[in-house]
Amino acid sequence: METTTLVIGGDLFPRDEQELFAAGKCEKLFSKELLDLFSQADYSICNLEGALTNAEEKTPKCGPSLKAPPETIRGIRGLSLRCLALANNHVTDYGTQGYADTVSALEENGIGYFGGGLNSNSIQTHISVSLNGKTFVIYAVSETVFNLPDESTAGVNLYDEYRVCNELKELKSRCDYLIVLYHGGAEYFRYPTPWIRQRFHRMADNGADIVIAQHTHCIGTEERYKGAYLLYGQGNFRFVQKDHPDLTNRGLLLEIAVSKDGYEVRRHLVTTVDGMTMLDPGQDLSDFEERNERLARGETFEKEYSAYSEEWMTKWLVEFRGFKYLELLLRRLLPQKKFTAFLRRKYKDVTVLRMLEHVRGEEDVEVMIQGLKDFY
Repeated sequence: METTTLVIGGDLFPRDEQELFAAGKCEKLFSKELLDLFSQADYSICNLEGALTNAEEKTPKCGPSLKAPPETIRGIRGLSLRCLALANNHVTDYGTQGYADTVSALEENGIGYFGGGLNSNSIQTHISVSLNGKTFVIYAVSETVFNLPDESTAGVNLYDEYRVCNELKELKSRCDYLIVLYHGGAEYFRYPTPWIRQRFHRMADNGADIVIAQHTHCIGTEERYKGAYLLYGQGNFRFVQKDHPDLTNRGLLLEIAVSKDGYEVRRHLVTTVDGMTMLDPGQDLSDFEERNERLARGETFEKEYSAYSEEWMTKWLVEFRGFKYLELLLRRLLPQKKFTAFLRRKYKDVTVLRMLEHVRGEEDVEVMIQGLKDFY
């Protein structure tokens, strides 16, 4: 049996150099060595971290809303990508129209997609491909933020452990290799949180051969668990960010080589410098390997996790500061409806949206619990 290769990249979106993307000038965006790696693979895929649309109406949320003109797909098409995963927290930033425009751009350019849907009844959770006599299923799932579908609103495949694990078990029964792209985890945190590690183990227990966390925007830590390969943070492929440039300008490109002896995961360090995304010349993964060794020894990274939680708690304690004395007094004096009306005038829409994001977003809830435990 010949070797079959799948190339999987992390978060990708034309936030910068949009004119070059629209003109399809791939040679000015990606190095030849990188383009060759994609074109020579039997199958290649990335996560599309935003909407390709000219729509103006944003989904009510806090945080950045990401879009790029639909014609920027030309630069992405030049990577020879076969498919794009859409199960993430930004593809619905411009609502159902933005999602529909994104899907249209992909279809017009011959690029497959999965992980989302125009409504809750049309979510495409996975793709199945046959390569050199082997069947591969790639499953995409996201944590819940502002990407929840309903009967009339676009959204993505959201993680529900009971449903997802049962689906994975059934999918594994009819494929040779099952790969999960999980969009979630603690952003800019290089280590697996307890909840994420537990989820990855359960997905592996139910048939996943490879589980990859995207969304964190930094290279995390890897683990071998019962024969499965687990990557807690792939980092960006090309997703230019001004914040945390030392973390977000690089990521791991995974080349999965399948032969008669099983599969091998080859890791390629990718970096973006001055608008060019390339294979990093040094390929220095020493800090990554050091984290992996610590995890293999049984460390749980409690010190790093507490420090990360404490940093976020400063923000949350301001936003969830509770009542002032006058508000407590008014609560006793006013009827419930009048007191509720009073509170509505005290909170700006953006404050309420931030609160909603924190209590609904699984990443925030987990870190908030840890931060509160350490705070008191």
